[in-house]
Amino acid sequence: MLAQVEATRDVFRGSDLADVDGETDAEIEFAEIQARVAALQDPLLAHDRLAFARRAVALGLTVGDREMQAWGRLWSMDVHAANGRRVELLGELAALTVLAEQLGPAWQSRVLLVRASQALLDGRFDDVVPLAEDAAGIGGEHSDAAFLRLPFAFEAARHQGTAKPLLEAVREEVEHLPFVARTWLCVALKSAGLRADAADEWRALAGHVAAVPVEAPEFLMAIADGADVCAWLGDEATAAKLYATLLPYEHQHVIAHAHAPYQGPVGLALGRLARVLGNLTGAEGHLRSTLASTEQVHALPSKAYVLAELAAVEPTRSRARREHAHGALELARRLGMAPLVDQLDALLGSGEGDPVLTPREAEVTALVAQGMSNAAIARQFTLSERTVENHISRILSKLGLTSRTALALWHERR
Repeated sequence: MLAQVEATRDVFRGSDLADVDGETDAEIEFAEIQARVAALQDPLLAHDRLAFARRAVALGLTVGDREMQAWGRLWSMDVHAANGRRVELLGELAALTVLAEQLGPAWQSRVLLVRASQALLDGRFDDVVPLAEDAAGIGGEHSDAAFLRLPFAFEAARHQGTAKPLLEAVREEVEHLPFVARTWLCVALKSAGLRADAADEWRALAGHVAAVPVEAPEFLMAIADGADVCAWLGDEATAAKLYATLLPYEHQHVIAHAHAPYQGPVGLALGRLARVLGNLTGAEGHLRSTLASTEQVHALPSKAYVLAELAAVEPTRSRARREHAHGALELARRLGMAPLVDQLDALLGSGEGDPVLTPREAEVTALVAQGMSNAAIARQFTLSERTVENHISRILSKLGLTSRTALALWHERR
């Protein structure tokens, strides 16, 4: 009973559960394995979790229990998904598919969700929603698939630029989830282009994101979503905290479970945060390493985003900048990633990837690079601070930058 309590506990509330000692039969042994797997959710403990998953499969084979085998297969797939081991994951999926045919709707539903997650990874966005809907139909209204139907639909839609109609459904869903789930709402507001609304949400949320319990399956998901919003809004203070939190997980992938939506490599989030912090060398290092991993697992949408980020950190007018941007654009067009296509079209619109600033914008940029505050710039030109803020906002938008630090570095490199 203690093992079952541990396996199903709310990680946001903590636990005083003592170790479970003794193994009197297969069911008790499996319950202990289940508890250990639940307690080892930190992605850095994947090796230990995988050992327990394999133990569950072996136990199930020994006593002839298919469900024990199925759980062991699924737990193994969780580890492989988070570590970018796609070959191993697909091997486990083949075995789980056979078991699911014998175990019935709940497991058949999970198999379909894994396939939906793999479709996201590949960039087969048109396959994602039908697979998730089929999973929900088979699993029933109280299944994992019924809850995950919206997250899957949203992930596919935000890549394609069609997420705005889902905003209210996301807003309603997060009301029933832990507070840090509002990072999802912030991402939905970003996808809808509602910058002011996202900034309002983010101000209340920013201080809590890095405190998500590491044993929560949603840990990396919440931090990576926060990094996406943080980079978009140019929140340098929070960017530094999220960067430090994510750094130990650089080679992981953002996915809560193998049957949950795939959200890309952690290295991409680190690259974005490093760019916000003005660490262009660090950003380039993260992104180049991540580019290789996206190619190894065939994560094509992630590869397009990484190439776009690499274009942004390369010097203006450089050959590398153009090559990365064109590579990302070709891939984004092929996959139907409309928002990224628009972003890259704007970057390459001048032929050199160097948007033209007005004379006043160029003057403001030079003063920002000197470290002058908005108030000081306003006094220099006899303008209101709000006007200066608007100038800087337009400049950042033109250049595809997210912070004053990045703008100063752009000016110096140019």
